[in-house]
Amino acid sequence: MNNNDTSSTQDSHEFTASGYFAEWWFSFLVIAIVLTLSILGESATQALSLHRSMIDNGEWWRIITGQVVHLSVNHTLLNAMGYIILCFGFRKEVSATEEMLALIVSMFGVGFGIYLFNPEISWYVGLSGAIYGLLISNVMIGAKRTPTLSALFLFFIVTKIIYEQFFAGPDRATEALIGGEVAIDSHLYGALTGLIPGTFWVWRRHLRDSKHSPNKTA
Repeated sequence: MNNNDTSSTQDSHEFTASGYFAEWWFSFLVIAIVLTLSILGESATQALSLHRSMIDNGEWWRIITGQVVHLSVNHTLLNAMGYIILCFGFRKEVSATEEMLALIVSMFGVGFGIYLFNPEISWYVGLSGAIYGLLISNVMIGAKRTPTLSALFLFFIVTKIIYEQFFAGPDRATEALIGGEVAIDSHLYGALTGLIPGTFWVWRRHLRDSKHSPNKTA
């Protein structure tokens, strides 16, 4: 390798503000929105929550906005920390665009899932269900480059959902911490919906890699 090649390799790993922003802008935007709405307090929560009767009256945006407001400061911080840890774990494998699509699709899946299939839930807030969807999408995208990390995350989320759906009773400790009941079905809806963007991005990457791979001839 000549000196020019060495210099080029080193430059590709150097920190740049534009590169850092390109990787993290959407993650920071989500966290900023969640924290800002938490600071605004109860008025923001009531205005944006997934409130079934208000959705019935035409306020359909609550399907999405209910997931960026939370029950309490503890609820906000738990979801914000989980979101950042998840994004950090897959930062080099998942782009901001892939993250954005996965989160938005998952939010729709969680919101409509609760509205359509859980009539007993009249009011819902929180980002945790959509985080499960983002996790599934990230695992699918990152499986090729980080198989161990992806397998650990996948094992965690599958076993947790199975436990929640079939074995777990009310989580009193978490309820006391966040200030309300945990809607475990939101985790299931998020995880199932996360398969959609995950499959799409894996397919897109496969097409891209196929176009750039050299043709093999006998």
